[in-house]
Amino acid sequence: MTLKTMATVLLVGLMFGNPTAQHKDMPSKRRQDMFGRDLFLYRYYNFADSSDASKSRMEFHVAVVNDLLTFIKTAEDEYKARYEVNVVIYDDEMEPLVEKSVSGRVTVHSFAKTNSRRNAMHHTISTSLDPGRYKSVLQLIDFESNESISKKLDLTVRDFSRDKIRISDIMFIDTIDSTDSGVVYSANLPHVFDNVNSAFAAYVEIYPPDGINTAEADIEILDAKGKMLHSFRRRYESKTGAVHAVIPFREYLKKPGEYLLVIIAKAGEHSAKSRRMFSVIWSNIPLAENNLELAINQLALVAKKNDIEIMRNAKGNERKKLYDDYWQQRDPTPLTKKNELQEEFFRRVDFANRNFSEITSNHAGWQTDRGKIYIVYGPPDEVSHSDSEIQMPATEIWYYNRLGRKYYFSDRSGDGVYRLVKVE
Repeated sequence: MTLKTMATVLLVGLMFGNPTAQHKDMPSKRRQDMFGRDLFLYRYYNFADSSDASKSRMEFHVAVVNDLLTFIKTAEDEYKARYEVNVVIYDDEMEPLVEKSVSGRVTVHSFAKTNSRRNAMHHTISTSLDPGRYKSVLQLIDFESNESISKKLDLTVRDFSRDKIRISDIMFIDTIDSTDSGVVYSANLPHVFDNVNSAFAAYVEIYPPDGINTAEADIEILDAKGKMLHSFRRRYESKTGAVHAVIPFREYLKKPGEYLLVIIAKAGEHSAKSRRMFSVIWSNIPLAENNLELAINQLALVAKKNDIEIMRNAKGNERKKLYDDYWQQRDPTPLTKKNELQEEFFRRVDFANRNFSEITSNHAGWQTDRGKIYIVYGPPDEVSHSDSEIQMPATEIWYYNRLGRKYYFSDRSGDGVYRLVKVE
């Protein structure tokens, strides 16, 4: 069956799906989702140490989602999980120099929330080190299952001496909150902005040379091809010798894709540059509500061709009425405010955008082969992966046991673009 044929499948296909489907070759769903995406998100960033100019501050940022943890049901019908995040840093002889940890507890009131991947718990572990190279182990321990995830890291601790201007690592941020102790930033660890409510900003520290308390920053945003999209300049002053800058850039992003943020800091005759890539994948649920053309294009994946043509040929309010009538006629509970079928459709579109968007082809997830299959048929019962080898591309096989069907996807170009190559 071709994708073109599947575009005419009625919405009854949306009612199938197993939200708890497991990865065929995966030892535990707590480590990786069924499409191979690592759920244990972390990054580390270099900053200057404010109390010791000879040292640098290393910050480890970790996000822990419920779906990584094992929950225990209590007598009060609550579900509780406990965990700990550890960081150990070693010297050249593999002797531990730093050992730090932070613990967390999570309580939810329904089993469904134990599998949630939203509203992650964010933790930061900070330590000061001499500039140089180190080995480190970052570990997440699940106390209820006694299982753990360990990541071995090669660290480079930068030198922020004030003999010339310096710039810290760039940290992308999703939220900015004011507390009694100051401003708190929630780091965007995957460097992917997929929520229209995100802060769409970067945090960076600029360190002018000793004796200079001002700095200018030229900020540039480029697309994946290196084309300049926007540039602006800001001037900063600091009495402490360090500039703490938050740089918002939401207004300069017009479409999904891959971007480059470049910051060029200047103080007197000195200059320094820092750059970092990020991606934008719009969350489609709010977009579709405000963009009828987009919503109709997405609906074409499951609606009859004739229905879509009538909508596209209509004008103004008539087009909107046809679209709304389409969903109202298929509302499984017409006496309630919710249209469960429509909500499920947009949930699948949103999931496809978050998991299957292709940066290199500039396709949102709902436009890709995997995204289209997911939207029409829901999550597969099983998924098997095969990594690329010499003269063999990476492949995925999606098993829909309830449909008696298998879908084969292949990344023949090696750039993360999976194409449907066979259906059995």
